[in-house]
Amino acid sequence: MPREIVTFQLGNYSNYIGTHWWNIQEAGFNYDPNAEPSEIDHDVLFREGQTANRQTTFTPRLLLLDLKGTLKFMPEDGDLYSDGNKDENDIVQAIGWDPVKVEVIRKDPVQKCKFQKDLTVDGQEIAEDEEEDYNLKDTVEDWIDFSYTRYHPRSMNIVREYSHSNEENQFDTITNGMEVWEKFEFQDEFTDKIRQYVEECDACQGFQTIFDCIDGFAGIGVKTLLHLQDEYGKTSLAFPTIPPHVVNYKNADNVMGASIRVVNTALAVSSLIECCSLFVPLSTMGRCWRDLDKPRKLPFTSYEESNLYHTSALIASFLETISLRYRLKNPTPSNYLSSLCGEMTVYGRSMAAGAMALPIPMSTTEDLIDFLDKAEEPLVTSLTPNCTIGTNYVTQSISIRGIPRNRLKRPPTVKSAQRQQRMAAYRCDTISEMVQLYYQCQFHASMAHVTACSTPMNVRLPFPVEIFDSRVGFDGFLSEIDLGIKQKINSAPVLASLQSSGTLADTLDSLHREVNRIKIAKIPRYYESGLERENYLENLEQLISFKERYEDNYDI
Repeated sequence: MPREIVTFQLGNYSNYIGTHWWNIQEAGFNYDPNAEPSEIDHDVLFREGQTANRQTTFTPRLLLLDLKGTLKFMPEDGDLYSDGNKDENDIVQAIGWDPVKVEVIRKDPVQKCKFQKDLTVDGQEIAEDEEEDYNLKDTVEDWIDFSYTRYHPRSMNIVREYSHSNEENQFDTITNGMEVWEKFEFQDEFTDKIRQYVEECDACQGFQTIFDCIDGFAGIGVKTLLHLQDEYGKTSLAFPTIPPHVVNYKNADNVMGASIRVVNTALAVSSLIECCSLFVPLSTMGRCWRDLDKPRKLPFTSYEESNLYHTSALIASFLETISLRYRLKNPTPSNYLSSLCGEMTVYGRSMAAGAMALPIPMSTTEDLIDFLDKAEEPLVTSLTPNCTIGTNYVTQSISIRGIPRNRLKRPPTVKSAQRQQRMAAYRCDTISEMVQLYYQCQFHASMAHVTACSTPMNVRLPFPVEIFDSRVGFDGFLSEIDLGIKQKINSAPVLASLQSSGTLADTLDSLHREVNRIKIAKIPRYYESGLERENYLENLEQLISFKERYEDNYDI
């Protein structure tokens, strides 16, 4: 049964994340007709189409948005359907002008990085040179440089009034984004593309939106979600993201920039409470309001904390894993986007926290039952800023992938299984059943839904495999002995969770305290672009009211 989802990526960092996410999914495609069918239904997020030459295409059902200049060498309508043979005269004649009377000023094309040059003509394979070191962590200048995926012409969209390089006319406030949305040309074109995607679907589940919540894209994100809610009324899952830029606040400009980021985040969060089904703030930084510091430490990984190419790969890995619940084939009623959002939003708690283990720290000789039995610390690391892992009265949705069935426990006929047979978990016959039992035992008065997928996450190029520790083997499991030499890694087991717990009250409270310290009158650009003081104060009050829903004594 069809159950399509339309995806939105709004903002530069969100496009970094999305690029990794689509790359990971395409790396998992198997074109061998004799191979076992995939457990994942790729039609949920991808669409089949046809070029003018009747070539079959498979592209993300996606609308992405960024500022002018981001696409560099890539045409706005992508390179899959565009006619690269047209010269300047063809374009002039198509407009209806006389080529003889028109002076054409040609701009030198932006050069591709080596990784892009090494993609084959059809863009689906990379030159097979295992010794090639593209050094993407140092050479990537923007997300387009490591994009492996081909896009539909309507996918790429640009905010033409702003560019990342323009320091005078910055796209830095949520109200800037709302102003862009209100322009008829932008809104009409963007919403028409949404309509085309939805009308192509046989049974659209809903929408998932990744957007930068610290700048103008917060405004476009909120307006997009309001449009989806008013026009379609379908389930909508949102991921506001905060990039890991580390800023030195010694001068006035940086102090002002920090204040603007806090105000944008607070206004975005207060708006998300009512305009989407569920939202999950994400960042690799532990603290993300005024100060961006304390990067999250994931066991057996080592990433550059301010590198967008590295950090976005971690968040993309979380999204790729947690979304398995509504992307697997042969779904049960609980494996839909609406079921996920409905379970996670009891008592009106429409914000959840995300967490992940990449890789799952199991050794190559270990069974899942033994790994869970000896686990003392939380299995996952929080990816939601200013938030810790809750342990009491928790509602969770957990996805685990990459653990083979034969790694669950030892067969009863094997002598080494005697110790395992004394554990209650030995009666579990599936990965999901055993993980669910673990969470029931570890988390007091909690409820957990577990999705298990035996397919590991593919980490082929251009995923940054250099982030993994030398103990991580080719299949993502840990070697018994650390030889100090990094191995070629093809895949990794991953555990991801969404969690709704009382700890989020502290997250909201810290955001409210921080924004309440800011004198908004000293940032005139908000009022100049249409923000009214009464609406601003109402948004801050809404944050406090929302926080109360996460307190133990809350009575709906």
